[in-house]
Amino acid sequence: MRAAIIAGLMSVGLLAGCGGVEAPEDLSQEEADRIIEMAVPSPCTDACDAKYYQCYYGGGDPYYCTSYRAFCISQCK
Repeated sequence: MRAAIIAGLMSVGLLAGCGGVEAPEDLSQEEADRIIEMAVPSPCTDACDAKYYQCYYGGGDPYYCTSYRAFCISQCK
C-alpha cells in the first residue's frame, strides 16, 4: 500500500513538472574559459601537491603539511 501511495505522489509531481531538468544558462565565452581554467589544475598547483605528498608521506606533521599546501596554492597565479 505504501509503495502505491509513493508511486502516485511521484507521478503527480512529474506531471506537474516538479523535479524536472532546468534549462542550462547561456554562458559567454569569457565565463566558460574562466570555469575551465578554474577546473583544470595549473602547473603551480601540481607542484604544491607534489610538495604536500612529499611532506605528508615523508613523515611530516599532517597539520603543517596541509597548512603549507594551502599557503603554496594561495601564492599560485
